[in-house]
Amino acid sequence: MASEVGMEIAVVVVTASIVLAGIMIGLGRAFSYKAIEHFGIEELVQSVVNAAIIGSLAAITALVQTISSSILSTTCSTGTVITQLSCTLDNLNLALFDLFQQLARLLDLVGYYQSLSLNFGSFSISPFTNLSAVSAALSMQLLSLNVLMVLVELNREIAIFIGQNALGLIFPLGLVLRTFFATRKVGGFLLALSIGLYIFYPTFVLIFPDPVGDVQNTTAAVESFTNNTYYAAMPVIDLNGNNAIAAKLDLMSGRCNVSMANLTNMTNMSNLTPCQQMVSQFQNLSQSSNMSVDFSGDLTLVSEAGRNALSKTLLYAVVAPILSIIITIVFVRELASLLGSEVGFRTIASI
Repeated sequence: MASEVGMEIAVVVVTASIVLAGIMIGLGRAFSYKAIEHFGIEELVQSVVNAAIIGSLAAITALVQTISSSILSTTCSTGTVITQLSCTLDNLNLALFDLFQQLARLLDLVGYYQSLSLNFGSFSISPFTNLSAVSAALSMQLLSLNVLMVLVELNREIAIFIGQNALGLIFPLGLVLRTFFATRKVGGFLLALSIGLYIFYPTFVLIFPDPVGDVQNTTAAVESFTNNTYYAAMPVIDLNGNNAIAAKLDLMSGRCNVSMANLTNMTNMSNLTPCQQMVSQFQNLSQSSNMSVDFSGDLTLVSEAGRNALSKTLLYAVVAPILSIIITIVFVRELASLLGSEVGFRTIASI
């Protein structure tokens, strides 16, 4: 609606400028004022150029549709490049929020084992105290993820603003200002700005690889780790059992990588070691014939996946917009100098 109103105003102003230019030409010839006549001719040419720009809006829209169909992924709804960018950023923001939730759960789990302490009267041990380094790294990832979510949302709001106002407000306003002699350069700048923001800015952002898939894979890996039965925190009632903590530590350290088939064939459970007894409690929860559990190793892999996902998101949410803005500024500067110039008989003659 705003786009239609803006273009109607631009058409009315351009039509009025053509009429006024014709009146000035007539007055100049009637009173033999060559200066007024030449000025009217120049303004008439400028009005015709503005009318041509209005007519080319349909071609600009078609160009945008062509670019959209050739470079954009099929995960988002079809539309212009700015619509696709907004859709991609929205999906990325949702994926980052899911990762944020899973990382918060993982940090709670790591904090539980990090603070676990065994008191033997004369001495005590904290077997997972070295997890403080991993906990600090996960905390930094959680903080970085929160900042990235703010930046992605900011980029999404900018994309929505451009989609609603570039061709609906800035473009018609540029046409109106370009019609008048005193504001012709400002109008040319606004025309170039609207085209640059609507086409060039989103296009060069979408050239970069979409990190949504990497973020979703990382979220699945973190969720799989936190939902792993072997890594779950032990209920308080089980902490009083003999060898409960020792068996749990053996299990998480990776020393209980035994065959599930061998456990199934054993009829006398009393012959099992505490480590094997712990494994037998979860054998019905495992679908594989051989179990491999390594708490530290799996935690390292999850942390590495988180770093990769955050790096790719940083590239898409920060580096890509900055480079796209630089390219857009160069384009707007060159196009504004052309659209804001006096395109008349003198310019055509000089060319």
